[in-house]
Amino acid sequence: MFALEFFQKFLYMMIIATVATSLAGATVFSFYRVSRKPNFSLRIMNIPLLALLTILVSFLSESKIASAFLFFFAYLHILRGLLGHLSKFDDTFRAFFLSMGYTRQDYLLNFLFKYGKWKIIDSILAYSVVTTSIIVGFSELKRFVPDQIIPISIILSVLFLIMCILNWIVESVRNKLSNPD
Repeated sequence: MFALEFFQKFLYMMIIATVATSLAGATVFSFYRVSRKPNFSLRIMNIPLLALLTILVSFLSESKIASAFLFFFAYLHILRGLLGHLSKFDDTFRAFFLSMGYTRQDYLLNFLFKYGKWKIIDSILAYSVVTTSIIVGFSELKRFVPDQIIPISIILSVLFLIMCILNWIVESVRNKLSNPD
């Protein structure tokens, strides 16, 4: 029964992530039409922050509100993956691609969908596995040790918050080292 519940939640999270992927792809297209470099607020959702927010959402009793939050988290997580993928190769391939006569839209379509499909699949699977594991794990913990769920949640939340801040610091240092201007 536990495996079936896990699989059902996993499929539900995959559906949420797939719908959020279409919105994230549309956001990338509209964003790259206006500006070239994404700001920090669009790249905020890393895996530790996703885990921290999923722990907090797992305490919501209303499933529709929790699903709305999970959709928003999926959107930010997949958007971060797509923007990181594009910005990593943008400086290298953009000038070459545009010098061959392609438009910016052709560049985005070919690069995002042709070479970015593995990043999209990776983001969808990572989101689905992390959120499903936390939600199912916490529901089982609530059932087995209901009096210990709050201390366990606080400890995990603090650990994920520390990991999240460390990821942001590492990313900030890496971006400063790679961009000398």
